[in-house]
Amino acid sequence: MTKSKNELVVKDNRLIEAGYRLDLVEQRIILLAITEARKTQKGLNAGDFVVLRAKDYAETYGVSVGKAYEHLKDAAKTLFAREFTLYSGRQGTDEETVIVSRWLSASSYANGKGELGIMFSGVVIPYITRLEAAFTKYRLEQIANMTSAHAVRLYELLIQWGSAGNRITEIGWLRKVLLLEDQYAAIKDFKKYVIDVAVAQINAHSDLTVSYTQRKTGRAVTNFIFAFDYKPDQKAPQKSHKESDALANKQAKMIAQETAKTNARDEKEAAIQRKRAEDDELIESFKELPKTAKDEIVAIAIMTNAVLRNQYARKGLDSAPVRAAILASLRT
Repeated sequence: MTKSKNELVVKDNRLIEAGYRLDLVEQRIILLAITEARKTQKGLNAGDFVVLRAKDYAETYGVSVGKAYEHLKDAAKTLFAREFTLYSGRQGTDEETVIVSRWLSASSYANGKGELGIMFSGVVIPYITRLEAAFTKYRLEQIANMTSAHAVRLYELLIQWGSAGNRITEIGWLRKVLLLEDQYAAIKDFKKYVIDVAVAQINAHSDLTVSYTQRKTGRAVTNFIFAFDYKPDQKAPQKSHKESDALANKQAKMIAQETAKTNARDEKEAAIQRKRAEDDELIESFKELPKTAKDEIVAIAIMTNAVLRNQYARKGLDSAPVRAAILASLRT
């Protein structure tokens, strides 16, 4: 194991859950730069360059020095244009705050030396340098051999939950975080080209063993439930009692929220099915009438049934007896 691979990556959890998409090389460079910035132990300022050398990149990620030169040179151009989106408050409501920022405020490349200099933006610096309970930490070696950018992101999203052992994610939220809202629209494609590849690489190259199942709401797949554990020869990062309790409370709250959402959707779907069954029963009860009369009376019956049902429901009353009496009179 190289010294670089054993370095600690530290990221704020809000940054882990931010919406962004970096390719594999760009992710590798950002993560290597985070470890390099921490090694200086002087802290980062908005005007500081973090210098990455081709030799270190090659050793860390197992590529040739020539390929490392190429990756660093290309990244000097592409990384500057990359953005990420931070979300705070309740998403989808007036309480939500959205911050859009670039990762870098400047970049440089020394052609003859194979050195990339990157200057993190003032927005991102606090999310990669402070050591607080809301941060996730892991060794760079855990993602060094992954070749899927989605695998790196999923690994971070899982270890953010530490010893919890599982994480429930809404598929819409996961697409948003990975900036894949307009790709792999079919769930089978999203699983095949993103999730399955990421899970396979995490299992092959990291300290985690991961599997997942899916949850449906009605007929649609709405959630992935990831189960993960540290491999027998690996040690889970130690957390304080305070951190562990906070994590357990957060997980319990999320599970309760997901359960409540699922129950509400199921109840809504059941109500729709009950309404359809009532309407079908009405239509069936008038089938013996002549066609013209039947069409008119069925339309009246369905409308009457719906109006009474809604009005009584608003008052919390049972409309079934009244509806039955009126509908019986329509049949005579």
